[in-house]
Amino acid sequence: MKALAGQTAIYGLSSILGRMINFLLVPLQTAVLTQAEYGINVDFYSLIAFLIVICTFGMETAYFRYSEQEGFEEPKVFGAAVTMILIALAGISAFAFFGQGPLLEVMRYEKTPHYLFYLMAILGLDAVSAIPFARLRRENKAWRFAGIKLALILSNVAINLYIFLPAYWEQHGSAGWWMHDLRGVDYIFIANFWASLLMFGLLIPTLFPLKLNLEARYVRALLAFGWPLLVGGLAGIANEMLDRQLLKYLLPRESWAEGVGVYGAVYKISIFLILFNQAFRYAAEPFFFRNAKTAEGPKRMAKVMEGFAWVMSVGFVLIIAGLDYLKFFIDEKFWVGLYLVPILLLANVILGINTNLNVWYKVSDKTRYGIYITFVGLAVTIIGNISLIPAMGILGAAITTLVAYIAMFSASLWWGQKHYPVPYNWTKLSTYVLGATATVFLIHYTGIESVVIKLAIGAVYLLVMFMAERRGLFNFAR
Repeated sequence: MKALAGQTAIYGLSSILGRMINFLLVPLQTAVLTQAEYGINVDFYSLIAFLIVICTFGMETAYFRYSEQEGFEEPKVFGAAVTMILIALAGISAFAFFGQGPLLEVMRYEKTPHYLFYLMAILGLDAVSAIPFARLRRENKAWRFAGIKLALILSNVAINLYIFLPAYWEQHGSAGWWMHDLRGVDYIFIANFWASLLMFGLLIPTLFPLKLNLEARYVRALLAFGWPLLVGGLAGIANEMLDRQLLKYLLPRESWAEGVGVYGAVYKISIFLILFNQAFRYAAEPFFFRNAKTAEGPKRMAKVMEGFAWVMSVGFVLIIAGLDYLKFFIDEKFWVGLYLVPILLLANVILGINTNLNVWYKVSDKTRYGIYITFVGLAVTIIGNISLIPAMGILGAAITTLVAYIAMFSASLWWGQKHYPVPYNWTKLSTYVLGATATVFLIHYTGIESVVIKLAIGAVYLLVMFMAERRGLFNFAR
């Protein structure tokens, strides 16, 4: 158990640290790029997210499942998983090559066809790398896994800095002569390609020797296990990323990139809550599984939820109270979208609470309900965005995100209390969230201009919350 906890910490730290380092590029990129250029960047990586799920179609988890299965040989399982990903990539590549013209038109990249090359190159490297990473996890090589992940992030950041710092200085009259002519979103993709190539090179010892395998028994087993994960994965990523794609097609054609750019930039401010949610999940999930079958398990889960909701609610208020300073995380030209930040932050508060709530179907082995809940959110995402974006623009996308997460929370609560009842204190939880929401409304939407007053309101809220929970707040897991 101690080894498992240590490896969980390594995997979690590498993921969280990687995201933190990568997000340090946001101020520089938003300063150099226009709204439209940054919008193309947001759009590009939302497409990558969808295509990665399609190309890997659950093979990572399927590899874990059958590499330990009696009657299956790990090298053959590995070879079969890699082979099927290569076939999927070949199919997508052929479609992209032969249907290039119509595809570029649909993607709205008619004037920049080279973006399709970047897309396929990065997709190919990242997809093929998925199974070697899974093998490292299977072999308990956590440090090597984390090292390669961080090498990817650090090399990407280094190349971005090499490219964008001179462009930033040029805007301020002192560009470096060595990169004078380089600028634009192209270079984000170029940096990503070279970083992914480095990552793939570091994985070669894990990938090879490789024997491609299409034995029917292996293929059938992996596909049977993987296709439900593909469906659930696509629905899950759609809940997170579909709003960017729908904005692209539902906003006016001549201004979609600007809208997506502003939306994507202000969404970045939610990173502070997203990172906490991710870190908490890495730590809490082992705790939940350890306690699931004990008599005190449900009560402990309820206390954990209280502590989590308290932190998320406090974070929500403090970010909004300090938004006049935190807004410098993105460039001034994107501040037109700051009115969305409270809505997007509240959505992430609800998402975090729902992530904790969803533990019920994991510990009770009723994982099919995870797919049901995801599809509830997807239905709201599609209907809401199609209904609201044409009339409300990026505000419609933000509202839909919030409503979709509320719908997923409601569905999970409904099914969860039937199959694995947990005695949550909903009076206390709703007080946390609704109190935070009311405080945020007071700070952000009532016309208060003084930064001092906003910070004072945030400080008073924090004091009240601390005094209310000072005795038991940090002992919630006892």
